[in-house]
Amino acid sequence: MIKKDKYKNLIKTADLVLETEPKLSFNARMSVLSSILHSYFPHWIFCGFYTVINNNILEIGPYQGHILPCTHIKFGQGVCGEVALKGDPIIVKDVSKYNNYISCDPDTKSEIVIPIFKNNKIISVLDIDSKVESDFDELDLKYLTRASTII
Repeated sequence: MIKKDKYKNLIKTADLVLETEPKLSFNARMSVLSSILHSYFPHWIFCGFYTVINNNILEIGPYQGHILPCTHIKFGQGVCGEVALKGDPIIVKDVSKYNNYISCDPDTKSEIVIPIFKNNKIISVLDIDSKVESDFDELDLKYLTRASTII
């Protein structure tokens, strides 16, 4: 199945599951979405969320993967911290060439991070690492941004 079709099916699944359970907490919704995302793209090494605490620190939230992630990230540090600070998504084609990259796993080759807002304030980031270099593009950005709004 081509990537665009995977994303279309993923969005339908996430909508269906999360709309039938509207009273799920934010944490539970992140957990369900990370599971759905990882099941559609099993080659991703890490697929999960960091949530904002203390207005300038990200703390690990629900995730799927085979690595032990960073537990806390300061705003501005690493790709997740940059996204939290600036509020703009980032696609890193090759993490070995990204100056502000925080390595949690030597197999990670590329990364995408999407900010999640509530009332125009960043509350979380969706972080996905892949073992494939240049795995993420504008199509991923479009659909992952859409998926993140479902929660």
